[in-house]
Amino acid sequence: MIKEICPVTETIKLIGKKWNLLILKNLSERPYSFNELKRNLDSISSKTLSESLAYLNKEGLIVREVKVNSPIRVEYRLTKKASGLKPVLEDMAKWGKKWL
Repeated sequence: MIKEICPVTETIKLIGKKWNLLILKNLSERPYSFNELKRNLDSISSKTLSESLAYLNKEGLIVREVKVNSPIRVEYRLTKKASGLKPVLEDMAKWGKKWL
């Protein structure tokens, strides 16, 4: 018998960690640099942010883009795959405003 994959379980595996959701929420607004994300997520450590960004990149949810300006700048943005999460993140924000 083949076990059916639960889509909610698979989604939680990808975005379920606290910082992953908050990173994706920020990136749903616009591209951010590492330092901008660090400032917006005030209690995240640099190590945790780096690990989370690497994980989200590996899973195809964000893109790390090197901007060759002076100085060189690295930006992170959502992929097309992750942009489908925008309505979910907006609904979470609405729910939070209503109940907090």
